[in-house]
Amino acid sequence: MTWMFRLAVGLGVSLALTPVIVCLLRRSTNSRLSSVWIAVVVVGGGAVVALWTPVAMAFGAAFVALGIPAAAVDAVEHRIPDLVSLPLCGATVVAAIVAAIVGDDVGGGLRALAGGAIWGAALLLSYVLTGQPGPGDVKLAPSIGILLGWFGWSWLLGGFLATYVLTAVAGLIGVLLRKYSFREGQVPMGPSMIVVAFVCGTLAQLGSG
Repeated sequence: MTWMFRLAVGLGVSLALTPVIVCLLRRSTNSRLSSVWIAVVVVGGGAVVALWTPVAMAFGAAFVALGIPAAAVDAVEHRIPDLVSLPLCGATVVAAIVAAIVGDDVGGGLRALAGGAIWGAALLLSYVLTGQPGPGDVKLAPSIGILLGWFGWSWLLGGFLATYVLTAVAGLIGVLLRKYSFREGQVPMGPSMIVVAFVCGTLAQLGSG
């Protein structure tokens, strides 16, 4: 399967999923989100994931269908609904198990699940001690950890650090634009987590190619 064919399939599937994702967003948020922008992001995400290795595509598909809505809601309402975060976690657990079996990589599957536990525990501890990040971010964390753990320990750690750096940069820009307030804890972390998931996943694929 050539990369052009895979790209075309990814575009077609993501276009078909766009109405479903838009409906999911409407059920998850009270805010009005641009369907056009959502479609653009979904199609772009689907095209990128189509270039991943076959065993990793299941992870990517889950993040397109559920991760993008999570980031969108968090960006406008500073919360991540259980309606998307919990199914995403379940989907990534299943994807890790299936990928380990299909790819004959039990070690990779165990590492992915361990990565989810590490990310989840780290953000839960931070939430208990400091109240930050929010509970929605804590529920989203295992999904990110599972994905990055599948690609390797370096991606797991690098993605964790990149998430905090990206959140800090986005927060600083938001504060300068008077959109966010560090003091009130209004900087959403979910969008950074989802961006890091897609970027690290794609870079990992390029590095293995």
